[in-house]
Amino acid sequence: MSDFILQVKDLVVSYGPITALKGVNIDVPQGSIVALLGANGAGKTTTLRTISGIIKPKSGQILLNGVNIAKKHSFKIAKAGIMQSPEGRLILNGLTVEDNLKVGAYNSKKEQTAKNFERVYTLFPILSERKKQQANTLSGGEQQMLAIGRALMGSPKVLLLDEPSLGLAPLIIKDIFQTLTQIKQEGTTILIVEQNALQTLKIADYAYVLELGVISMQGKASDLIHDERLVEAYLGGKKTDK
Repeated sequence: MSDFILQVKDLVVSYGPITALKGVNIDVPQGSIVALLGANGAGKTTTLRTISGIIKPKSGQILLNGVNIAKKHSFKIAKAGIMQSPEGRLILNGLTVEDNLKVGAYNSKKEQTAKNFERVYTLFPILSERKKQQANTLSGGEQQMLAIGRALMGSPKVLLLDEPSLGLAPLIIKDIFQTLTQIKQEGTTILIVEQNALQTLKIADYAYVLELGVISMQGKASDLIHDERLVEAYLGGKKTDK
């Protein structure tokens, strides 16, 4: 069996006459954090939404443990072990923190749900303190924790994260990214889409750069963080010899 828990092979996605993904290939090893970087409009969110079944590909394969899930319904993909924390968090207003988390556990049995609540509240203690609070009254950082926690309630084999740092203060971003490392250490594989390339490369094992629907660069995160092309394009300036 392949060491890759998730593989995207020659993925093509179109919106009418516009081809958003043009033969994308991504390999995600078991127990790793893999980053998908790129500017707005590069196709990052489209990639995640296609993996999770929200968008149907024109062609290509998405393999979960060697099984092609490319054209399955999203609820079946979630049941198979892929859960997504979406861009913008999509917290359910009018529900408490606890009820938002329960939504993520709709595929889980009662005993597993109890274990997942314990896991999420250990990772994000603030959610435990505020479990009876209306979710829409949480801060932006707390809502992001809730979105990640809700995805974890589904016991994912692969956790898809779409822009988890969006709109958050630097200290909150640091805390959340430290927690992502902990989630990985607990055995959950992560595929993360981010514009915050520097922070992401610090925690990732491997990274891909997507430009206009095409993978333009890839490599170990520890190498890419020093790559001159990536530094100039995404890390805020030219590389120096210091």
